[in-house]
Amino acid sequence: MTSRKEKNLREGAAADRASRIAKLIAVGWISSEAEIPDDAIPVDPDLINLGGSYFHPTHFQAVQFRCSDCGVPQTWAAEDQRWYYETTGAPYYSTATRCRGCRKKEQNRKNPAGFSPGHAKPNA
Repeated sequence: MTSRKEKNLREGAAADRASRIAKLIAVGWISSEAEIPDDAIPVDPDLINLGGSYFHPTHFQAVQFRCSDCGVPQTWAAEDQRWYYETTGAPYYSTATRCRGCRKKEQNRKNPAGFSPGHAKPNA
């Protein structure tokens, strides 16, 4: 049995998808809904940072990559890409290179490096 909350989430996602596709058609990046795969998340042209590129991405789809540190194959999910590009405003040409674990190790390695002797460490 489907809960009311799940039904509302599905309906909201469908409305968001339709809205995004309508925007893509209006700005001329696509000519029809058929250009966006069913398993992809359409780009919101108002939120994407093209970073000076002439390329207009139309959708986010899961991307396979190999971690540059440990070499383990990873998947960058479409929803994670949507958040990264649209919420943080990262330029579209930047991509994932590290897995979550290696990214965390790199952050931990860089944090103490910012504090040289004679400088106070901020209160955590």
